[in-house]
Amino acid sequence: MDNNIIAIINQKGGVGKTTTSINFAAGLAMRNKKTLLIDLDPQAHSTVGLGIEPESFTFSITDVLTRKTPIRETILPLRTENLFLVPSHIRLDKIEQQLAPELFRETFLKKAIDGVDFDYIVIDCRPTLGTLTINALYAANFIIVPCEMGRYALDGFADLMETIEHVKNADFNKADFIRILLTKCDSRNKVSNDWIFQQLEPFKHLIFNTYIRRNEALNQSQMAQQSIFDFKADSVGSQDYEQVVNEFLSL
Repeated sequence: MDNNIIAIINQKGGVGKTTTSINFAAGLAMRNKKTLLIDLDPQAHSTVGLGIEPESFTFSITDVLTRKTPIRETILPLRTENLFLVPSHIRLDKIEQQLAPELFRETFLKKAIDGVDFDYIVIDCRPTLGTLTINALYAANFIIVPCEMGRYALDGFADLMETIEHVKNADFNKADFIRILLTKCDSRNKVSNDWIFQQLEPFKHLIFNTYIRRNEALNQSQMAQQSIFDFKADSVGSQDYEQVVNEFLSL
């Protein structure tokens, strides 16, 4: 399977979804892969996190989904070579209600990106399972689920899997196109970590071998509006996301 459209999704907030979207896309770009990051979250954290302010662009993903603006007209080049962005805006929050009466509304994003010339497309989803996220799932052929190493790491995961099965509407092998990415890992919390891994046992075949360790540079890079590779290339965060990209490309 050509896993070139990747949705980054989790129903929970604060698990590293946007951090993963930005740095996974940037990591692909660093490997000379022409990469498009689509910010499909009305909070627009990927947009702002890459230094694009809401007043600085004319068109966004909102225009693509509601006005059928060609997606090529919304694409912005970024400071990182080979990395491009379709920005988001708070206006996107109203879209789900507007799309509700539309026929085949779950297909709008896929139709918009068909024929776009990129090696990889990464979609930063909003933390709900509404119309926007279903558009991302319909378009994607690979799904990454960031999960914080905590007590409620897999809350909502069963609902997400049920939604994926419904959207794909076919028998499939989850191991072919779904990976859980464990984030905010701290090796010092051995007892807690052992307990969490016991809970994750049924899904161990879906978990990336690479974990994202707790690293202050990742937080600081967001404040600096840069990917971790541009902000601090020698950091633990940079090493971890580089390794995740390598692992993904080797699948």
